[in-house]
Amino acid sequence: MGCLIINTLPKIDNRSNEVIKSIAEKNDKTEIFDLNEYKIGPCIGCTNCWLKTPGICAVKDDWEIVFKKILKSESVVFLAETHFGFVSHKMKNIVDRLIPLLLPYTKLSKGQMRHKNRYKKCWNIGLIFTGNGNKDFLNDWMGRFALNFFSKSLGAYNINDSEGLYREISNI
Repeated sequence: MGCLIINTLPKIDNRSNEVIKSIAEKNDKTEIFDLNEYKIGPCIGCTNCWLKTPGICAVKDDWEIVFKKILKSESVVFLAETHFGFVSHKMKNIVDRLIPLLLPYTKLSKGQMRHKNRYKKCWNIGLIFTGNGNKDFLNDWMGRFALNFFSKSLGAYNINDSEGLYREISNI
């Protein structure tokens, strides 16, 4: 699969439909995943998905569906609200639940300790946000997020200025 769009925005946000349409025009292998239609609980920090049942979460909800789609995709674009300058709890919850993409073992990589990659895969990861998010901070955060998952950051873009992400996706 090409590009997976994970929409965490409320259904009432009509701008997300425009953004999704624009991304889909740039990548004909785009799949949209609207989290409003699924039950995704928070990570409980039990580490079962990491140690006991790799990739399988102890929380019984719809997460496994999302996780499998992420594994099959080349690019993942998140649509999220921001509050107090950072992503919403829905987006943070998705990030927390991605821990089984990594192994619990660490190694030194470019002078920093990193968890080892569970899968021999690199994703292109981008963020489109609404609200009062700090673009510079969110760009840095996306860079660290992608680095920790051995992936490439496509950056963070305000929903009103997401043309840069469209260009990034076109270049993939």
